[in-house]
Amino acid sequence: MSAAESTTISKADRPRLLILANRKKKLVRQALVDLRPWWDQRAEVVAELDLAALTDEAVAAVPEVDLAIVLGGDGTMLACARHLLDRGVPMLGVNFGKLGFLAEFNMDDLQRHWQQIVSDGCRTTRRLMMVVRVVASTAADRGAGESEGALSESVAMNDVVITAGPPYRIIELELAIDPAVTRTNATTFSGDGVIISTPSGSTAYNMAAGGPIVSPEVDALCITPICPHSLAFRPIVVKATSELCLHVKEANKGTTLVIDGQVPIPLAAGQQVVIRRHPKSLQLIHNPELNYWKMLAKKMHWAARPRSL
Repeated sequence: MSAAESTTISKADRPRLLILANRKKKLVRQALVDLRPWWDQRAEVVAELDLAALTDEAVAAVPEVDLAIVLGGDGTMLACARHLLDRGVPMLGVNFGKLGFLAEFNMDDLQRHWQQIVSDGCRTTRRLMMVVRVVASTAADRGAGESEGALSESVAMNDVVITAGPPYRIIELELAIDPAVTRTNATTFSGDGVIISTPSGSTAYNMAAGGPIVSPEVDALCITPICPHSLAFRPIVVKATSELCLHVKEANKGTTLVIDGQVPIPLAAGQQVVIRRHPKSLQLIHNPELNYWKMLAKKMHWAARPRSL
């Protein structure tokens, strides 16, 4: 199945809901109050979790549900996606943030399209996820992707970034693509870091750094350098099944691995970051009034014509 292949969702007449809410937002807190009687007539709210207290353990303790509804913004969606992946629950986002590229619904949309949502009338896609491990160079030599040799392990939906950090001198990274097959590294480069993004994350930091926009229907990963000390290192796209290994040759005191712009992990020279496609994908429910290209044009001003002053 491709990373964005449409599927159907089976729900009961009264679907069982898991509500995930960013209670730091005043509008979200009010929405929880306003929606409760409406939901009580249409669904069974099995659990309601606050983003601030969201953990894998908290999600695992929730009884079986049919649908997870996320109230927040794209950042809330990313945080929830990492914790929900193992549950295999379809996720729908209600936007209370700025952009709403992943959280496609607003409150009116949710209520207006409720029957389509619960009767499989909305398009769904499966989004590629990444598993990211930091290993010592000696462990990498033994088998870079093995969990037991990992110093840390994370899941990412949007992107994995190695950033130089303070004192902001350029760092040196060695990139290998499918090293088990090629038996060598692809290149060694210096700069401010590198971005590895999924198609879902291609419109985030990757795009801002000059990387390509990749349709969610494409099984691929983007490799985009951050201010490389070279005129020749351009962003590239590789197949999603590729294993990517980034060996930190030279680092700063503040050099950091950042997961989805939210989870920082310190990096030191000699360590290696290993990135693989996660065996599971995340299912998203989409607003029937929108499509990817329409959102790209509306929210990112893709291909917009210049406007006169």
